[in-house]
Amino acid sequence: MHNFLKGLGYFLIWGDFYLVLFFIHSLFVSPITVEDYFLEYWQVAFDLFQWFGSLNETLNIYLLWWLSLPASLLFSLRFIFSTSIGILIIKKIN
Repeated sequence: MHNFLKGLGYFLIWGDFYLVLFFIHSLFVSPITVEDYFLEYWQVAFDLFQWFGSLNETLNIYLLWWLSLPASLLFSLRFIFSTSIGILIIKKIN
């Protein structure tokens, strides 16, 4: 179990390195919004967002606001979150 957790921790630290590349790409090469990202790569998630938004108007406004944010924010937050969890796991094991 110790080796599994250590491997999981290192995976969370280094496994999402592609998000750094997406972040750089979304800033300089082709700025996109979260909505464009989900439409291109996660169509099922976008359909679920639309379904949740149809349940309540306030929720729909919140989801539309979230989808209008720059995708670089999404990439950086996901990278920081997963890396932080990986660092916490490694610190706990050592």
